[in-house]
Amino acid sequence: MKAADLGLIQVLGSPTLSPDGQCAVVSVERADLAADRYLADLWRVPVDGGEPSRLTSGELDREPRWSPDGRWLAFTRSVPGSGPQIHLLPHDGGTPRVLTSHPLGVASPRWSPDSTTIAYVARVPEPGRYVAPIAQTASSEPPRRITGLRYREDGVGYVLDRPKQVFTVAVADGAVTQHTTEAADHDCPAWSPDGTRLAFVAARHADRDTVPARDVFVRDLGERRTTVVTRTDLRASHPAFSADGDQVYFLGTETGGELNETYFNPTSLWVTPLGGAEPAPATRLTDPATTDLVPQPLTVTGTGVLALVGRRGAVDLVQVAPDGAVADVVAGPTQVLGYDVREGLVVAAVASDTEAGELHAVTPDGSRRLTSFGAPLAAAGPLARMHEVSGTAADGYPVHGWVLRPEGDGPFPVVLAVHGGPFRAFGWRLLDQAQACVDVGYVVVMGNPRGSSGYGAEHGRAVRHAFGDVDVQDLTALVDLAVEDFAGDPDRVGVIGASYGGFMAAWLAARSDRFASAIVDRATVEWNDADIDDDVDYTHLYIGTDPEVQRLKSPLTYAEDVAIPVLVVVAEQDLRCPPAQGRRFFSALHRAGKRTELLSFPGASHMFHDSGLPRHRQARLDAIIEWFDETLKPGGNGRSDAG
Repeated sequence: MKAADLGLIQVLGSPTLSPDGQCAVVSVERADLAADRYLADLWRVPVDGGEPSRLTSGELDREPRWSPDGRWLAFTRSVPGSGPQIHLLPHDGGTPRVLTSHPLGVASPRWSPDSTTIAYVARVPEPGRYVAPIAQTASSEPPRRITGLRYREDGVGYVLDRPKQVFTVAVADGAVTQHTTEAADHDCPAWSPDGTRLAFVAARHADRDTVPARDVFVRDLGERRTTVVTRTDLRASHPAFSADGDQVYFLGTETGGELNETYFNPTSLWVTPLGGAEPAPATRLTDPATTDLVPQPLTVTGTGVLALVGRRGAVDLVQVAPDGAVADVVAGPTQVLGYDVREGLVVAAVASDTEAGELHAVTPDGSRRLTSFGAPLAAAGPLARMHEVSGTAADGYPVHGWVLRPEGDGPFPVVLAVHGGPFRAFGWRLLDQAQACVDVGYVVVMGNPRGSSGYGAEHGRAVRHAFGDVDVQDLTALVDLAVEDFAGDPDRVGVIGASYGGFMAAWLAARSDRFASAIVDRATVEWNDADIDDDVDYTHLYIGTDPEVQRLKSPLTYAEDVAIPVLVVVAEQDLRCPPAQGRRFFSALHRAGKRTELLSFPGASHMFHDSGLPRHRQARLDAIIEWFDETLKPGGNGRSDAG
């Protein structure tokens, strides 16, 4: 795979099954490199193994949802100059009808049980903001008066003046009703079985700027009354009513700890009863020591609740019984991207190390693949398989990861990739960056060091106030495995990482002698000046409050000690790891006479490598290959202070 092959990757959304179980509909998205945009179409996929067919050819068609009566297919469509709006397509095809016209678009459409109404969320801007012709340009808008810390979000921008609200739209006449008005984001709407109530989540509490709790609310549509049903002690998401409507299941993460330790606490399945005068204590159904659920919608069945769980790089679909017992539904060296279920039939979008995603039908009798959306990418050239590896760190701790190896005898230069987070994980999924590096002759090693998710609570919490310590031991042990077992060259090892991985690349460049080149991508390099516009206080959470410790844990402190070439990458609209951090690191290296370059992406947010402009994504991959070729291959200038 090459950077130019990005346009061949077909990315699947979550499928929807027709009520009769005969076919599924899924959104298939791709990058158009020539037009520098994304396109997504809906595909109808017969469950019996028939040939898939394209159902729409819009601009960006996503989030398909069959109506319970099978008459309609609702979906969101984005066209140039407009946010996504709900469209309605008859079950037998035809021209879609537009149901909504919100200026900033809509998301999360959900059908009422009687198929007459669709619930959704939409951002509601203050008058005079964001929408032409009232606000022709951002500079013509009135000033913002900000009184709290939580006012911007990476990839969105300002959010305090355009909160998400819950709406419903009637299918018959398009009548829209707004159900929430508070100045907070409302999300994840879900219908009660009788269609009289809506559950959703929101952070309406007074200290929401500093405490990342989010409650579950239930709205009685007839009485127009909203009740909070949780106790503001969890960060809740994705509520789902029980079959009898007397309880609400939801995903929740504990917010405990003086430093908002939510962000390395596992996500569990909870249930709370309804009907009391005050919110009752919620009951946790899954064990946080071993089970970390993925924030995706829940499905209540007759025998339990379906949810996704992260496990050692896999994302499995499981069923949680009322007593908390967890049973696998779709599991293996794969990642489930989304699913739908009808009377025992599950259709799941599943990714693997060489497939960006395919639809599978799963029954008690087994599983079968229904699509071949990855065929164009596979035809472009062979894709490298991920080899699972395990080992031991210097302190005896077990390490786990993967190595991708080129064809041939070696020795090959090695690239260590470090994921972001740190409470995230690499796993069984096609990674364009790794494939592009293998294609030009690099051994790529990826792992989930201490601090990663999917390995239990203690593994995730192990880096609290220990950045650049135990995680370094785990990562260097994985490099040893790549060198010893996969023909890696110990003298030609590079490191690349973004976000937390960018910090780690900078830290290793300054504090380790194992590496010959580094790419520091969207990193925090100075903890006592980490101006992060987000609700996570990463500095206090992971480094601590002592200014001297913050200085000693900052890669910028050791810029003069860097003895290898360093490429610094920044995204100019990054609100998670502000570009000033990367620029500062580049300036310090340059002044110290080190070989360094700065690659700055205009208009890009923190996650641009996944969802930014296609040409930016391609340019980033090309730059990675070019940098490592210059600094790790014969004729390059690797271990050098010159330039």
